[in-house]
Amino acid sequence: MKWIFAYLAFLNFLDGFITYIGIQYGHIKEGNPLMELVYNANPVFFLVLKLVLSCFLVALISVKSVSFRRPIPELSFIASVLYTAVMVLHLNWII
Repeated sequence: MKWIFAYLAFLNFLDGFITYIGIQYGHIKEGNPLMELVYNANPVFFLVLKLVLSCFLVALISVKSVSFRRPIPELSFIASVLYTAVMVLHLNWII
């Protein structure tokens, strides 16, 4: 279970960085309306928020008292599949 959180933390930060570059150079638009609002308000805050969210996931890995009962494993797995799909979409404009 902890490896999924680490994977999500990595993908979240990577997505933020790649999205920032893609938007800055006009290759893509932010697909998440909430994150688009954050980006339009302040692109640097967008990156900081992605970093903070990734750090939060890493912190959850180290907390021993966190319970990984249902539906956390299932939702984490679904999120990792969706984030992997987002990375594939990023590859389309990068390559």
